Amino acid sequence: MELRHPSDASASASTPRIYPIGSVPSPAAEEEDDEDVFETVNTKSRVVLGKRKVVLAQWVAFVCITGLLIASLTIRVLRNTVIWHVHLWGWCLLMLAIFCGRLVTHWLITLLISLIERKYLLKRNVLYFLVALKDSAEVFAWLGLVFLAWVWLIDHRVKRSRPTTGILNRVTRALASCLLGAALWLIKTFLIKLLAASFQCKRFFDRIQDDIFQYYVIRKLSNPAGKKICPEVNIEKVRRMKPDEVSAWMTKNLIKIIKRWELSTLTDSLGEAQQQDKEITDEQKAKDAAKAIFKNVAKSGSQFIEENELLGFMTKEHVEKLFAFFPEAKETRKIRKSFFKRWLVMFSREQKSFVRALKDTKTAIKELDNLASAVLLIVLLLLQFIFGDSAKRVFGAIVFVFVMHPFDVGDHCLVDGDKLEVEEMNIMTTVFLTKDGEKKSYPNSVLASKPISNYSRSANMSESLEFAVDLSTSVESLEALTNKIREYIERKPKHWHRDHSVEFKEIAEVDNSKVLKMALHVTHTLDVQEVMERPKRRSELVLELKKIFGELHLK
Repeated sequence: MELRHPSDASASASTPRIYPIGSVPSPAAEEEDDEDVFETVNTKSRVVLGKRKVVLAQWVAFVCITGLLIASLTIRVLRNTVIWHVHLWGWCLLMLAIFCGRLVTHWLITLLISLIERKYLLKRNVLYFLVALKDSAEVFAWLGLVFLAWVWLIDHRVKRSRPTTGILNRVTRALASCLLGAALWLIKTFLIKLLAASFQCKRFFDRIQDDIFQYYVIRKLSNPAGKKICPEVNIEKVRRMKPDEVSAWMTKNLIKIIKRWELSTLTDSLGEAQQQDKEITDEQKAKDAAKAIFKNVAKSGSQFIEENELLGFMTKEHVEKLFAFFPEAKETRKIRKSFFKRWLVMFSREQKSFVRALKDTKTAIKELDNLASAVLLIVLLLLQFIFGDSAKRVFGAIVFVFVMHPFDVGDHCLVDGDKLEVEEMNIMTTVFLTKDGEKKSYPNSVLASKPISNYSRSANMSESLEFAVDLSTSVESLEALTNKIREYIERKPKHWHRDHSVEFKEIAEVDNSKVLKMALHVTHTLDVQEVMERPKRRSELVLELKKIFGELHLK
């Protein structure tokens, strides 16, 4: 008579279902098919050692660059040091972002995961994807940090000439391309993890449930009756779970447990000297283990395990579930010795099959990840060749509008020597209006490489008037002159700022007579874009000065 799993009643005898076996291989067991385990271990050790060297180098760079940064902010000579119109501290920050940014982003991502663990402790899916995406997220955050440091500290501060502009634009595009590639890689990793989690949950969860229960039964029956064991998982909780309620995190952990367990059934309490090697590695050892377990549970000389004997090891609910694995057990309420031996042999056989299936699935997912990576790289290369120039123009336009943003609608600007008013701003183009009402449209990618003067953002215009008075003019008259000028400025707050100055420049000789040269410095309440109003106000100021000179009888 053939043994069947209770849920496999509809399955044909020729295609028996293989059920999960609850044993998670240790790392050595997981690599049992490898030709050289020690070579694998040595390779992993070399990788770990290499990572440690990289981290150590990052720490050394962090200490050195931070020391230079502090010195550049505190020592006067270094504080005034400028390279390419950028202060030394700006270059230090850029070097920190490049050489130590990965270290900083690692801290930040780890801190973020810790905080989310506290907030979403029961939402394991969140943690599953966070941990899986950690490396990709660190690279993306690092490249983002480097890109921001380059744009804000270097690209906007360097004085641009034609060769310099070309170099800066190339570096900016290269960093932006790397950042885009990291973002796509992050998305790819997320999708692969999502697919893997969904596939593993749907395909393996039923087998995992059965496997964990059977492993639990073997452990219980291998120990003396009534002895408590500490299972690695909550059997009751796992048994009540449904596939659609299981998180990706839970599925991953259960698979790890299955792959790590060794199918060892006997404990020292059985006192069988011949069973010192407790791990079941072949069919004969499975039969020997079944005999030892049967002897531990059943009465001496009996060919059956009675229900009341099983109740000494486990609950009635678990006994009912165990009976479902054996023919006639539900009716007879006992398990035949031959059936028990066959069940354990089948269990050991299925365990190896299940672990191989898990390894094959892991390999398939890894191959799918490699395939997706190759496809992504090919797509990026094709996009570079097909849409390379267009992408550069779009990126340049976006940087110009949202990062540089040299003007707003309504501003008056000087572009290529032409005085223009900004009529309309779009992502790709900007429309200007000339003095004659003519509309001019410039691509934003072209404007990004041109010097632009923005009159609207310029400060208010200043004005200076020079004049001279006879050297014999008394001090009282000069004081009266400055008071009259101040009164006039204060009466015209819409034309002039109150802050002004009267400068006594020098004593000079003009037409054989000595004079005192003076200058009046005032500030308009208008900026460069209102250039037509400036001559009018200057003329009014000159006429007022002439009027004051007449009132004070100054020459």
